Amino acid sequence: MCAVFFLALNVPASAEADNFLVAAELSDVTVYESFLDSIPVVITPSKMPQPRVDVSSSLSVLDGEFIRRVNMQYVEDLLQFVPGFSVVPYKSSSQKVASYHGTQLDQYRRIQVLVNGRSVYSTGLARVEWATLPLNIEDVARVEVNRGPNAASYGINSFFAVVNIITRSPLETLGNSMSAYSGSRGDYRLYGQHSGLNGDWSYRASASTSAVHGFDEDFYGNDRHDGHRSSMGNMLIQKETVNSSFDLDIGASHLKDKVEPEDYGLDSYDINKPMRLIDREHIKVSYRQQVSADHELKVQYYYDQSDMDEYHQAVLSPSFYNQLFGALSTVPVSTSTVVDLLETRHDLELQSTWEASKNLRLISAVGYRWDEADSEHYLSGKANDEVFRLSSNLEYRASDRWIVNTGAMFERSQMGGSFLSPKFGVTYKLSEQESFRFNVSEAVRTPDIADQYFKWHYVLSTGEMSPTTYAINGEEEEKITSYEIGYYHYWPNQGLSTDIRLYHDKVRDMVLSQKLFTAYVADSPVEEGVVEDVIINGAELELDWRFQSGAITRFTYAYQDTKTDNIKLKQATTPIMMSFFGSVPLTDRLAINSYYWYGKELGGRDYEFINSWLSYKFALGGYSKATMGVGTEARLDDNALVSRHNNLAKDAFAYVFTNVTF
Repeated sequence: MCAVFFLALNVPASAEADNFLVAAELSDVTVYESFLDSIPVVITPSKMPQPRVDVSSSLSVLDGEFIRRVNMQYVEDLLQFVPGFSVVPYKSSSQKVASYHGTQLDQYRRIQVLVNGRSVYSTGLARVEWATLPLNIEDVARVEVNRGPNAASYGINSFFAVVNIITRSPLETLGNSMSAYSGSRGDYRLYGQHSGLNGDWSYRASASTSAVHGFDEDFYGNDRHDGHRSSMGNMLIQKETVNSSFDLDIGASHLKDKVEPEDYGLDSYDINKPMRLIDREHIKVSYRQQVSADHELKVQYYYDQSDMDEYHQAVLSPSFYNQLFGALSTVPVSTSTVVDLLETRHDLELQSTWEASKNLRLISAVGYRWDEADSEHYLSGKANDEVFRLSSNLEYRASDRWIVNTGAMFERSQMGGSFLSPKFGVTYKLSEQESFRFNVSEAVRTPDIADQYFKWHYVLSTGEMSPTTYAINGEEEEKITSYEIGYYHYWPNQGLSTDIRLYHDKVRDMVLSQKLFTAYVADSPVEEGVVEDVIINGAELELDWRFQSGAITRFTYAYQDTKTDNIKLKQATTPIMMSFFGSVPLTDRLAINSYYWYGKELGGRDYEFINSWLSYKFALGGYSKATMGVGTEARLDDNALVSRHNNLAKDAFAYVFTNVTF
């Protein structure tokens, strides 16, 4: 994929690109001014474009201007600026957990994440593997986050929230750009892209490579074997005509991740420094056709595959080896094993958008998804699931002030059964810039493939197998009913928007069963059926202010009250979270920027940090321009991060960055 990128740099764009280069040069200004003039249009709640003031769901929007200003290196970190979201590494620096409402931080699995309509939520072992996504933050146009269940639009596993990441059109990035970042802890990241235009066709090839140093020491003061390196590439090809559009999205990534050595007990332990290697790739094709003035059809197919291998070399004591593998050794045994997992998905969907009248719009979809997981370690072979889905969402304008948004999705899972997920929302518009909303929705989170077909054993390089820890019945689905009321107001003359949300979530049968290897003597069943009912009440505030001077401020606050009898589950929730971002131009070229984040008792420990930097812009001649900067980030809490083993030697580090567009 990186080779594709560098080859694409040499492909000449047509003469039409000159006009678009002018537009690209002014894009920062025009996007910023348009925010001040009009209500933002969003698409996530019902899959149809709606002014944000019309929607009945709670929505956060991180637009392109904010994304460029906040100077993040990785897409998932943007979610820190959404009320109620925390983004932290848990077991290692590569395994970030982006969670909403907390709960199980060790393997978070209760939000749906989409990239241009393609789900990146894995169902082999339920999670979002952020470090493997072939996605560069420079390519992202906006992030829309539906705070609350929305299975009526996006299906099972759209449980606590839906994160919809939308990338930029190649027409927005015509030409070339390069970015570089380097930190004093040894972290670095390099990115480059080339975008071109030829008639109705446009394309972008982008690639990046990065390294993260990781945590320094564990709770006992021992050096951590942490940190990771990754490389990724992406090619996006689009064709736009008056009545149709075509998209082809191809991406691939490679992750090389350091893993902590295992201590197996009974004087048996890893003697190497284990590595986890993950290769991931995807292909997505979509075609949209306006068949009439009031009817549009869209068909979409995507394929996603992730291939993981984790390599361990160990010394097993005679007692451990004999007990686990039924042998009669009298000396320690040196051996190796591989933790493997291959996850594959195919998804096909046909969608119809029909504007029946000026007051009624209907979007309907039918889809099919096939998932397979192949793992000798976790599953003792292959297992798969098929999901058929049928959905419909409706927007009805009962009057100038009242808008009804309702819908439902029916799904049939070969593994989990049949489910109906409805939602009903009402918006009352006080004006074209101000509205109250009410929404109620239901959703389910179905068990992942490992929950249902778990068969965990160890296989040595010699072919010897340990006893198996296995699932008998599998887990049942989790269920949620969510009630929310909210208020949204936008003042266009001041560039100010505010959103307030009050919610009441009732979660039933939240799965807490542990999937641990316990078959040391003979085959034995895994723990199953341990569930908990949870009630979550809370309030969230979001404030976004854009000034005519070019300054930006954003403030979020979330309060959460979690009612449960499970102490560990409650410790994994965060009662108070707060973020603030400010960017102030000091001159036409120089700006000062900073953001602050605080999470109370995140994993049982307060988490607080601040990041500040100076940025300087200058022209290089013609259409070329550059931005350079220097900054520092500091932890303010003096705690381990979530896990007691996640410790840094120094609480602060410095960094430099640059971006060149030409």
